[in-house]
Amino acid sequence: MTLDQDCLLVLTKQMGPAAKLFLDRQCRYRLKKDPTKLQKEDLAELAELCFTGTQTALGAAAADSVKKGILALI
Repeated sequence: MTLDQDCLLVLTKQMGPAAKLFLDRQCRYRLKKDPTKLQKEDLAELAELCFTGTQTALGAAAADSVKKGILALI
């Protein structure tokens, strides 16, 4: 699997079908890159962005789970 697919799996566990759009927006608007171009070097920043982006909507526990899941891909 590709790195963007791995990230999508982590996000889908907490966000369901909204995960794909969320990942796409975080990558394109925050990291300024296509999700398919993700590199391992991007994952620490992506984890922080996803934590911040999910904390308000899903709560701290879900946001922490997302962050840890993405960081585990490094």
